[in-house]
Amino acid sequence: MKERRGINRKAQFNFVWMFALIAGGAILFLAIYGALKVGEGERYEADTAIAKSLSFLIDPLQAGFSEGNFGTINFKEETRINNFCFEDDLGSNKISVSTRSKIGNEWKIPGVETRIHNKYIFSSEKDSGKIYYVFSKPFDFPYKVSDLIFITSKEYCFINAPDDVLGDVSIVQNINTSEGCVNEGFVNVCFGSGGDECDMVVYVNPDSNSGTVSKAGAELTYFGGLLYAAIYSDKTIYECNVKRLLYRTGKIAENLALKADLMSAKNCNTNLRGDVLIWRDKTINATMDKLLSLYLDSGPLEMKNKGEVCGLWS
Repeated sequence: MKERRGINRKAQFNFVWMFALIAGGAILFLAIYGALKVGEGERYEADTAIAKSLSFLIDPLQAGFSEGNFGTINFKEETRINNFCFEDDLGSNKISVSTRSKIGNEWKIPGVETRIHNKYIFSSEKDSGKIYYVFSKPFDFPYKVSDLIFITSKEYCFINAPDDVLGDVSIVQNINTSEGCVNEGFVNVCFGSGGDECDMVVYVNPDSNSGTVSKAGAELTYFGGLLYAAIYSDKTIYECNVKRLLYRTGKIAENLALKADLMSAKNCNTNLRGDVLIWRDKTINATMDKLLSLYLDSGPLEMKNKGEVCGLWS
C-alpha cells in the first residue's frame, strides 16, 4: 500500500509539472503575442507620424527661388516610403511609411497615408533605406509653376553627362559623375548611347534642353528639370505628376488672364491676355505625350512676355 501511494504521488507530481509547463508556455506565448501586438500598434502610430512629418521635412529642401537644392533625411531604422499619385484636378501624392521589423513579419502594414496636395514628389512607388536623398528643381513653364521634388535611397552613376547636367548635380551627394563609378554598384545612367552596363539611357535632343529617358521598357519625355524626375521615378508616378503639373500650369494661366484685366484697368495694358488663355486650353488637360510640343510653344510665349512693358510674370 505504501508503494502504491508513492507511485500515485509521483504521478501526481509529474502531472502538476506537466500542467505547469503547459500553462507557463501558454502564458509566455500570450505575453509575447501581446507584446508583439503592442509593438505593432506603437510602430503603426510611429509610421503614421513619420508620413505626416515628411511634408514638413521636405519644405526647407524645396528649390524656391534658387536653381536647385539638396538635402538628406536620415532614419534610425530601415524605412520604406510608399508613394502613390492621384491626378484628379490638382491631384496629390499619397505617402505612407513602414519600418523594417526585427521580429515577426519583415515589413508591417504601413501607417495611415498622408495626402500631399501642394507638392510634386517624384520617386519609386516603393523605396527603402535608412538615408533618403532629396533633390529639388524649380519648374517654370514658362512662368513659375511649382518645385519638382526628387526622393530616393539609391545612388547613381552618370556616364557622359553634358555640362549643364554636371552643373545641376554638383550639389547632389548620391549622384557620382566620375569615370570609375560604373562598377561601384550604382544605378548607371548613360547619356547619348547605352551598353550592357546601362540601367537607363538619356537621349538629349540637339540644341534643346529636352529629350527622352529610356528605362524598364518605357520612354519618358522630359524637358528641363523633369530629366531628374524621369530618372528618379517610376513611369506611373512620372506620368501622373506631369499631368498634375500641366493642370496647375493651366490654372495659373487663368489667374494671369485675370491679372491682365486688372492691369488694363490701371492703364498698364498687355497684349498677353489672349495668349495665356490659349496656353490654358493647351495645358490644362494635357498629358506627357504633349510635353515636348508644349515645350516648343512655351518659348515664344516667354519671349512675348519679356517684350511687354507690362509683363504678366518676371
